[in-house]
Amino acid sequence: MILDKTTDTSGLTQVAGLSDELQPVFDKAAEKYASCDIELYFVFRCLPDEYGRKSSARYVKAEKVIYFDMTVSEDRYKTWSKSKQRHALSHAFYTLLSEKIRKYKIDHLEMNTFITDMGVWLQEIGWLQTEEEAELDDMQEKYE
Repeated sequence: MILDKTTDTSGLTQVAGLSDELQPVFDKAAEKYASCDIELYFVFRCLPDEYGRKSSARYVKAEKVIYFDMTVSEDRYKTWSKSKQRHALSHAFYTLLSEKIRKYKIDHLEMNTFITDMGVWLQEIGWLQTEEEAELDDMQEKYE
């Protein structure tokens, strides 16, 4: 398994930098699920609401790639702290991944185990916090 990503953001938010935090998670998944001949490719888009773009996923069989195209609201994110952006982005990412990947049959992949592993690894990097944890980080961020 290969996991990779790119971003499409204006620079008004922290989305591009926050998505870089996923590298250790991608590395662990690639190592544990090396027998899966598939690539999971994520596009993190932070766009104005007026674009009307929605998140989606599609499988390109010839390339053996599932493209996850995740769109979040630039209008909202640009008003939020980095902690709040991380909280929202991490939950949007995990929801998109866990909902969309179930639609595909991937050889050598036990879906529930993979989704659970991803959740654990995301928590290890500070993603998937509760709202309360994110608020505490936000308060700490303000005083640094």
